[in-house]
This record gives sequence, structure tokens and C-alpha cells, in this order.
Amino acid sequence: MSAGANGTGALSSADVSVKLFVQDPAAIRLEELIPVFHRWIAERTIEDDLLIDVANYAHVPKGPGIVLVCDNAHYYFDVRDGRPGLRYRGRRVARAEGEEAVARAFRSVLGAAALLEADPALEGRYRFRTDEVEISIPDRLRAPSGEDTLGTVRPAVERCVKSLYGVGEVSVEMVSGAREPFTLRVETGASPTVADLLGRVSVLTS
Repeated sequence: MSAGANGTGALSSADVSVKLFVQDPAAIRLEELIPVFHRWIAERTIEDDLLIDVANYAHVPKGPGIVLVCDNAHYYFDVRDGRPGLRYRGRRVARAEGEEAVARAFRSVLGAAALLEADPALEGRYRFRTDEVEISIPDRLRAPSGEDTLGTVRPAVERCVKSLYGVGEVSVEMVSGAREPFTLRVETGASPTVADLLGRVSVLTS
């Protein structure tokens, strides 16, 4: 799958970002995630990456929130657009293209979401929706926000999400402006649990 209209080459898994939204935004307290993420670092909770540090942007309105900085990726618990959720952004992950790139990003964000849902310090207050996800490509040079990128990226996103959710149709809509990072809103019409989706995506990417 090539990147946008500028022809800068194959779109890799390092380009893909996936965000899961929380079910109950009122239950979220950003700063309580700081000790949780520091504990993850100490315990090396995410097995396939080196966890490095935690950055606190909770004071920024509708900003990047709390960031777990890793060697291969960043995990953001952000509040962009006033919608709290967990975002995965690949950086230096093993190269994959097309559907596989999207599936690997799903696997990473679902793995972290499952950890948050199960973390005893959070008392079960962090639960994630699966009927709607946001998929973006932050690099505006590789993937300008526009119809050319949409036409290139959407088929792989649709195939991956249909396979992962076991549905025949999904809604994929570009929601970014021309000067914003290319972003899709994906609505699936299904609400499997995070654990169920993680099990499925693990099979798809094994």
C-alpha cells in the first residue's frame, strides 16, 4: 500500500496510529495514570518493547495527556477533541504494510487497553469502546490529508477491520482537514470486548 499522492513509498506499520475511546469519560483522571505507567516501566509490562519514560501533559486542555514513551512506539492517554482514549503510535517497529500494518497497530493498542482494564489500581473504571476507533497517519508528508490518501489507505483499513471484527460492512470516514494529520473514523456496528479483539488480532498477526 503506497502512501499518499506524493509517492513517498510504501506505508509501513511505523506510520499507523490507532485510538480507542473510553466508555465513561467522567471516570477518567489522567494523572492517576502516571504511577501506573511508571510501574509498567519497572515491571517491563509490555514485553515486545523497551519502556523508557512517562511525560505529563495533563495540564494541556484537549492535549496529548499522559504519554508512555517506549523505544519502538509511544502510548498516549489523550483527551484530544475532548474525547479521552488510548492512542498507540508506532515509531520504529518492524516493517509491515497494508492490512498487516493496521493489524499490528491494533494488536499493540488492544494489548495496552487490556492492561489498563485489568489494572487493580484503576478499580475497573477504565473500559474501552470497540464500536468506534480512530486510525491516523501522523506523518503529513507521507500521507497528506485528502482524497488521494483516503483512496490508498481505506481498502486496507476496511479489510483489516472486517476480518478482525467478523463483520461484512464497516463505515470508514475521513475526519481530518487539509492541514491536519490524515485521520479516519471507523465505525464497526459491533462491540466485542477488548479481550476478544486482542485474541482475534493475535491470531491474525501470528
